[in-house]
Amino acid sequence: MDRWDVLGLAGVLLLGGGLGLLAPWLGLAAAGLVLLTIAVAGAVAGERQAAREQLVDAVKAKGGEG
Repeated sequence: MDRWDVLGLAGVLLLGGGLGLLAPWLGLAAAGLVLLTIAVAGAVAGERQAAREQLVDAVKAKGGEG
């Protein structure tokens, strides 16, 4: 479990908690949605970076340019 998973979990909990309340639900729900969006974007960026590093390593191992 990395930091993006923790942010995603916090976002889901805040979103669910905010929707369960009557008065301050909008603030909690908005904060949860923002955290969830950041978590998903960070996880996607991390996966892209890992794939890019694997590609670079494969090219180096194959004896490619550079």
